[in-house]
Amino acid sequence: MKLLERFFNFNNKAEMNRKETGRNELCWCGSGKKYKRCHLEKDEKKARAQYEQRRRV
Repeated sequence: MKLLERFFNFNNKAEMNRKETGRNELCWCGSGKKYKRCHLEKDEKKARAQYEQRRRV
């Protein structure tokens, strides 16, 4: 159970960091790339999918 708790806590922290990351800042994943060149598109797709899913309910 502790492993799952740690995993979910890690994801929550990463999610919080993503929301605070500006387009021209370094990416939250630690790659050294700018966020807009690394995870911006993936995160926007995920956010759109979550929005659509909530809208359907």
